[in-house]
Amino acid sequence: MTERLQVQLIGSPPDGLDSRILKQAVAATLAEAGPKARLLPPPGSVLHVVFAGDAEIRALNREFRGVDAATDVLSFGEDADASPMDILPPEAPVVFGELVLCPPYIKRYARSAGTDPAAELLLCFVHGLLHLLGLDHGTLEEEDVMFRLQDRVVRTLGHSPRTTYRGCSAASRQP
Repeated sequence: MTERLQVQLIGSPPDGLDSRILKQAVAATLAEAGPKARLLPPPGSVLHVVFAGDAEIRALNREFRGVDAATDVLSFGEDADASPMDILPPEAPVVFGELVLCPPYIKRYARSAGTDPAAELLLCFVHGLLHLLGLDHGTLEEEDVMFRLQDRVVRTLGHSPRTTYRGCSAASRQP
């Protein structure tokens, strides 16, 4: 049976995060998101997972979000205006999206928050994947749904989810 979403690692993954764990996280995220997902990857599609340093993710964050700072994870879905079928051979897998994780940033955050770096890396991966599946946290209701889903996935994978992100999104800061 073909996996719904294959994981392709680009760069060196940090200790404690390998393709086996990420495949489990993909399966758990797809199962938990279920009907809440607005986008689903076609069977056999590919998710690129890129591991970047602070300077690389800062440049991407500045270019694509207008924020001149490093961050933990960025999600890039397939460009709706692009026509990959025009340039890819028919047997090439469809790229569902790309997650860029910044392990140095995530590890620093984990140390400052007193959380497990491996759990934090996993949480950031799940968070980014949920964005690719069409979930967001722009309103308090969306935030509640998305963060509960990521908590359940992280817990399913044997880690304790953190709760310190509650109140840190734009939705939570609305008057």
